[in-house]
Amino acid sequence: MSIWTSLDPASATVDPGAAATVTLRLRNTTDLVEEYRVAVAGVPAVWAEVEPRTLRLYPGTTGTAEITFRPPRTPDATAGGHPFAVEVVPTEQPDDKTVVEGHLTVTPFTEVRAELLPHTVRGRFRGKPKFAVDNLGNTRLTASLTGKDNSGQLGFELHPANVQVEPGRAAWVQGRVKPGSIAWFGQRESHPYTVNVMRSGVEPVEVGGVFVQRAVMPRWLLGFLGVLVAASFAFTIAWFTFRPDFGSKARDGGMVPVGNPLTLPDGQKPAKAPAPDQEPRKAPPAPPAGAGGNEPEGGSEGQERQLGGPGHRLLYLSKASPWPDPPEPGEQPATWPFPVKSPGFEQVGDEWKCTWSSVRYTLCGMKDSYNPESTTTFDFWVRSNGDPNASISVIFDWNFDGDKEVLQRREVFKAFKLQPNQEWQKYTEEVGLEFAEGEDFRDINGGKLSVGFWVRSGESPIEVRSNVPLDQDQISAMRIPYDPR
Repeated sequence: MSIWTSLDPASATVDPGAAATVTLRLRNTTDLVEEYRVAVAGVPAVWAEVEPRTLRLYPGTTGTAEITFRPPRTPDATAGGHPFAVEVVPTEQPDDKTVVEGHLTVTPFTEVRAELLPHTVRGRFRGKPKFAVDNLGNTRLTASLTGKDNSGQLGFELHPANVQVEPGRAAWVQGRVKPGSIAWFGQRESHPYTVNVMRSGVEPVEVGGVFVQRAVMPRWLLGFLGVLVAASFAFTIAWFTFRPDFGSKARDGGMVPVGNPLTLPDGQKPAKAPAPDQEPRKAPPAPPAGAGGNEPEGGSEGQERQLGGPGHRLLYLSKASPWPDPPEPGEQPATWPFPVKSPGFEQVGDEWKCTWSSVRYTLCGMKDSYNPESTTTFDFWVRSNGDPNASISVIFDWNFDGDKEVLQRREVFKAFKLQPNQEWQKYTEEVGLEFAEGEDFRDINGGKLSVGFWVRSGESPIEVRSNVPLDQDQISAMRIPYDPR
C-alpha cells in the first residue's frame, strides 16, 4: 500500500439545515512525491463538501482533508443512518487507491402544513370542503383530524379522520359540514369553523374555513306568497258577496229583421249558414315563397355553430397555451401526443391531484372579469392511433389569484369515444360535464387557466391538433365565461 488513511470521527450526527465535519488523515508511505484525489460516495455525497479535494504529499509526510456534510431541512434528507465511503486515489499509482468508510446519522424533524380547498363552501343543507395535509418533515407523519366551530351549530364528518403521510407527500381528507337547522327563509348565514391536525406531544395545526348557509327559499318568495294568499282571500270574499243578476231581453217568437236587404248579382244564391255542430271551412294556406312553393335552402334550421362553441371569450389552442390571438398565416399546425398515463394528472384514490407538466396548455397572468351568462365551451380536434378502445377527456384547471401552487376550480368533461380510422374528429362540450369541483367562478386577478387531456381508455397515445391558422380547417379553440379587462 502506498497510503495510510483514517477518518476522525468515523460516525457523525447532524441536524437538517446544520453542518457536521469529519477529518480524513493521509500518509504517503512510498518514496515518491504523490498527489491524492479525495471523493465521497453514498447517499450523503450530495450534501458533502471536501476541502481540499487534492493533497500533495512528500514521502513519509501526513496531510488532512475536511469533509463537511450539510443536509437540507427538506423531506429529501431522510431521518436515520446513512453509510458513506471516502475514496482516495493516488495520481501516480491509481491502482493503489483506498476506501475508508463512515456513518452519518440525520436527526428527525417534523413540519406539517394543512390547506383547505376551497376556503369558503356554500350550500343549503351541507358543504363538502377538502383538506390537504402536507408532510414537509423527514419522517413519517401520523395525525388525526377533528373539526369544530365556536357556536356549536355545525356538525363535521372527516374521511379518513386519521392519516399517515410519508415525507414529502400529501394526504387528502374529504370533509362534510352540516348545519344544525335548515334556514327556510332569510339571508345567508356565515359559520366560521376550524379543522385541527393533531399529533402526539405537539401543538395542533389549525386551518380555518367558512360555511355559508343559504336559505331554501329567498326572502322575496315569502312576500310573494303573502300577496298571493291575500289576493286569494279577497277573491273568495268577492265571489260569495257580490252576485250579479243576469237577465235576457230576448222576446218570444221570431226575430224581425231590420236594416237594408242584401242584393246579390243575378244567378247567385246566398250561401247557407253552417250547422251549429259543424265548424266552418278554412281556406287552404298560401304556398311559401319560392319556385314551386318549396322551402328556400337554409330555412329556419338554426344558426351555424361558431368557432369554439357558443361560449363567450375566444381562445385558440396554440403550441403551449390557450392564446387570445390566432397563429399567423403560414404557420404550421402542431400535433401533441398525450400518453396513456398522462404525467399531468395523478389519481390518489377517488381524488385528483394537480401536478405541472409539459403536456398541459397553460395561460398565465390573466386579468379577466367573470361573465355569469356564459359557460366553458370548446372545439378540439383529436385522433387515435388506430386503437378501437381509445377515448379522451378534457380537463380545465382554474386559478383565480395568481398562486400557482393552489388549484381553485376544476372542470372535467365526459369521455369522448374516438374512431380507429386515424382521422381527425371534433370533440366539443356537447358530450356533457362529468363534474366540477372547487370554488365558484369569479374574477381572475393574475391567475391562470390550464387545459389538459386525460386518456380515459385504450392502450395507445392520443393526438391533439393545435396552432392552426385561420386560413385552414380543423381549428382547435375554446370559449371561456370571461371578458378581458
